[in-house]
Amino acid sequence: MKDINFLVSENPFEKELKKEKKSTSAVRVIVLGLVITVGTAILLAPGIYVRILDGRASAVEQKLTDQKFGEVRSVKAQLTQVTKKVDNKKAIINGIDSENIPASQALLIIENALPSGCYLRTVNFNGRSLSINGIAENSFIVSDFFGKMDRLQLFNSNSQGISLNETQSAVEFSVTYTAKSEGGDQK
Repeated sequence: MKDINFLVSENPFEKELKKEKKSTSAVRVIVLGLVITVGTAILLAPGIYVRILDGRASAVEQKLTDQKFGEVRSVKAQLTQVTKKVDNKKAIINGIDSENIPASQALLIIENALPSGCYLRTVNFNGRSLSINGIAENSFIVSDFFGKMDRLQLFNSNSQGISLNETQSAVEFSVTYTAKSEGGDQK
């Protein structure tokens, strides 16, 4: 029979444990090396990218200061000056429009206020004042016309600008108004 030795000095699994320890530490070293490499690459990548972009920006800046783009810069400066002049003229035109009522609007107002039996001879409009001469069948129609024009509150009438001449068949009238409100776009 074979003698079984239970002494601690001999361990049959000792060789396998040493192999496992060596292989485990090698794997750890490789993984640690990869982690360090990837971490370094992640930390350095933005800096490298920024340097590349700075190089591209300086190359573009150098190209823009080249002589062949001088004419483009002068044309752009001229365009800026012309644009400023056009904007100033637009402001003047908008100012004129905002101070005056358009003639078409004034004629439409008169047409809508005109009662039946009332006929106009002349209408003079210069943007700020309105002069109307006409004939009506009777004085009630004239007063109706004046009342409608006053209710619109677009024109101011003064008593000095009104004249009535009553004949046997009709009433001739003349009235002058001044513009009350502003028209056009206010920018």
